[in-house]
Amino acid sequence: MLLTRRRHGLKRPQLHMAAMIDVVFLLLIFFMCASTFLRPERDLPSRLPAAGPAGAAKAEELDPVRIRLLPARDGARITCDDQPCAGIEDLVGMLRARRALGDPVVIIQGHGDVAFGDMIAALDACHQASLYRTAFSPKGVEP
Repeated sequence: MLLTRRRHGLKRPQLHMAAMIDVVFLLLIFFMCASTFLRPERDLPSRLPAAGPAGAAKAEELDPVRIRLLPARDGARITCDDQPCAGIEDLVGMLRARRALGDPVVIIQGHGDVAFGDMIAALDACHQASLYRTAFSPKGVEP
């Protein structure tokens, strides 16, 4: 008995485009739902002093308000002009009291171990008190 061997040709691999398109659309929908649309930092409102002659500066300039943030176990320890604040609400109250006297410059000094979110919370407190002349300064550096 003679057995003949059949030669099976190798099949070319096929790409199933329908499955690939489904996966691409699922990824697109996932990334669209998972992304956040925040306003970039460069769009934060700020007021710069107007340029003018040197004699046009106010004769009575207020001392700058210094907000210091130091690391603590439960976040950051906040002081405003060397007076301790219980929290952000207390800081807003102190800043509103200073705003009633005029429009001082606010310098936010943060220690290197303080979280960036605490620095932004201090900036938000300044904006809640309508103080827009703010600056960031590392601890120990005077602007």
